[in-house]
Formats: sequence, C-alpha cells, structure tokens
Amino acid sequence: MKNPKLKLSIPYNNDLALMKWAVATGGIYEIYFAGPEGDDHSNRYLNTRKASSGEIRQLIALCRRHKIKRNLLLNKRINFFDDLKRIGRYVKALEDSGGITSITLADPCIVPFLRKMFPKIALQSSVYMNIDSEHKIKEAVKMGMTEFTLDVSCNRDARALDAIRAGRKHLPAVTIKLLANHGCYLHCFYGGRHAEWPVLMEAARTMLQEGTGCYVGFMLKDGCQFATQEPADEIRRPYLRPEDLAFFEENGWADGIKIAYRKDDSRLLKTKISAYLARSFKGDLFTLAPSNKGPLPFICDNKAFPKDFIERTTHCDQRCVRCRYCASVAQAAIKPKTSP
Repeated sequence: MKNPKLKLSIPYNNDLALMKWAVATGGIYEIYFAGPEGDDHSNRYLNTRKASSGEIRQLIALCRRHKIKRNLLLNKRINFFDDLKRIGRYVKALEDSGGITSITLADPCIVPFLRKMFPKIALQSSVYMNIDSEHKIKEAVKMGMTEFTLDVSCNRDARALDAIRAGRKHLPAVTIKLLANHGCYLHCFYGGRHAEWPVLMEAARTMLQEGTGCYVGFMLKDGCQFATQEPADEIRRPYLRPEDLAFFEENGWADGIKIAYRKDDSRLLKTKISAYLARSFKGDLFTLAPSNKGPLPFICDNKAFPKDFIERTTHCDQRCVRCRYCASVAQAAIKPKTSP
C-alpha cells in the first residue's frame, strides 16, 4: 500500500540492521526501545540481552537522520523505587546523539515530575496505563501528557474510538496510537498482571526454594491463565489484522499503529513489520499476534476471515452467546496444526 495514513511504531530488538531496513521502507514513524543495563526502567523481559549504550546511541542517530521519532520506554506500572534523578541524567546524556522525542509511561504518579524535568519531550501513555476513554485522555492532558497508546479493548470498540476522535477536536496536540498485536484476551481477568508476570514468576520460584511460607503456586504457571472455553475466544482477542488498518484509516481513529514485541527475533519481527506495511498477510495469524497463553494447538488462517470482520467486531455489543459470529469465523479459520 503506497503512502498509508497510518505508519508504524516498531520495537528495537537489538538488531540495528533490521532497523535500517525498516526505516528504508518509508512506513515507520517511530522506534521504541529500553535503556541499557543500569538505565533500563522498562517493563523487563527475562533472559533477553540488553542493548549497550553505544547501540542505543547509534539507534538514536539513525532515527534522527531519517526524521524518525525516538521513544524511550519507562513503562513499569510502578516507578516508586526507581531513581528518577538517574533517569533524568540518562535522558540528558542522549542529547548529543540526537535525543529522544518521547517517553512511554505506565505510572501516572511520575507524570508531573517528568513534565517539569523535560518540558520539550512528549509524554506517552503505555497500553498498561489503560487509557480507554476521552475522559481519561482529558485528565491526562491536564497533567502534561499528549501521546496515547490506547487500552487494547478500544481496538474492538467503535463507540469509544468515535468519542475519542470527537474529543480531539478540542485537543489538537493529542496523538493516538493503537497496539496491533497484543496477546491478551478480551476482558481478561488477569490483564492487569501480564506485564509483571515473568518477573513475579521468577520471584515465586525463589520464594518456593527459600520456603518463605508465601502462597506462590499460582504464579508458577507460565502464561496467561485466562480460561478459554472455545476456539472463538481466539477470534475475540482484540488484535488488529493487517487487513483491518484500512478501516481504521477511513474512520480516522488513530495516528499510528504499534507493533510488538521487542523480544522477537529479527526474522519474526521482520515478518510482522512486512505484514502490517503491506496491509495483508497470508498464513497463521497467530504468528503476528501470539496468545499470551503460549503456543496453541491450532493455527488461524488469516485469509479465511470474512471481509466485514473488523466492521462487525468494532460495532459488536459483545453478547457472544446470542451472536455466535466469532464462532462462525473460528469454524472457518481455525485449523489443527500439522506435524512438521
């Protein structure tokens, strides 16, 4: 698709060559990244290599040359125990490489502090901040935020998106981003803990070994514990398919699309970026939007979805027992995995 209205925000997965390729496509407007060891205040992934300070500086310089926005992740849910002065020193130290253009936050309590410290850097909400209405956006703007990654529930809620679009007429500086391929389930009871799950699980194993007496058994279960009841639950997950982006462009619901995850290897991340740039994907949709539960025993044929899928699901009242639309899509699209 030439000159798409919605460009992509992509993660830095420690592969500068992949970032150079992505920037050259012309479809990227932002790259987001965590700080290096010692200055990483993001929601961490376990057992992943930290980028070096030198790599981050090269990434920032690359982005600045090509007029790509640079977004530093500070997306822990709680930053109470972080040294905010050290964070400030690190951000200022990046200025000689081109500096960052925005900081992604999940903890609303540090917004006033950072707004005062960095008046020229945009403050952006993480999806973990659960911004899902024009009312929350208005309150956040009062505190100094201007960029918003909406809660993934909005991906399937035309009413909320319409209200946010209408409210922006009075907030011209606000920009909206949607996360395309989050792995959580619609109305997931455990959604508030997904971000911390890997770290909590590691702590639970330690507590179990030390015999602290704390109840940690539940935390030893890897992946989301959402109780799926039928394959249609996978269809209801609030992802955006590459083919859905045109519908969002037509409705003016967003300014950009965010692609996850920074833990992906380069082959997988390139597949995701390519699919969303092309607005089309032939293959297993769960390659692009894997479940938080981990590997599934089936695949989802992305090309088996009906053409009206995203229009139907964004205007759905979510009375699934009565509707059964997603069940019919699942019957057509979900197929058993074949042995290699």
